[in-house]
Amino acid sequence: MALRVRGFVRTGAAIAACTLIAACTPEPPPVVNTPTPSASTPTASPTPTESEIERQMRLDYEAAEAAYRASIAESDRLARRGGAEAATAALKAVSTGNYLKLQVQTLKLLKDRGERLKGRTTVVGVRSDGGYRSTRLRIVACEDNSTWRVINKGGKDVTPKNQPDYIQSLNVRKVAGLWKVSDGATRQVGDLPANGCKK
Repeated sequence: MALRVRGFVRTGAAIAACTLIAACTPEPPPVVNTPTPSASTPTASPTPTESEIERQMRLDYEAAEAAYRASIAESDRLARRGGAEAATAALKAVSTGNYLKLQVQTLKLLKDRGERLKGRTTVVGVRSDGGYRSTRLRIVACEDNSTWRVINKGGKDVTPKNQPDYIQSLNVRKVAGLWKVSDGATRQVGDLPANGCKK
């Protein structure tokens, strides 16, 4: 009988030992199935892509800025030559309406006075100003006027003292497929804001 008890005790001890061993042994980690990338698996773009309307707006604003810069460049070129009686084809290609009229008036005034520009207008920055439509938009441009002088026919510098810089709020329209500066408002400032025309 003692054997039976001993055998029973041994069997119980063996069962207890097995239970303890199982409790102390860590469970194996769960199996995780990681899919392997395939050619058809889409990958995230490192930069967000733009929608079709965002792309069109960006292109239109870029074209409007290019028209403004070309208008300033052609107006400055004519002013360095001593003004003009009428708009050139290059000026008409990028300006229209009241903006073109004002440019021609300024160029005629220079010609009538026998004055010319030395240097050029420095465009510090251009930014969008909301109000986008597919045929009309607004931009703001900051112009530094310290980089040009007015010279009279005798060769004397007659540039106005305390020459202000300008912040231009401009309307640009699409006319026959071309963006042209059409009108706007000018604000004179002593110095341009530190951030230029950036928002």
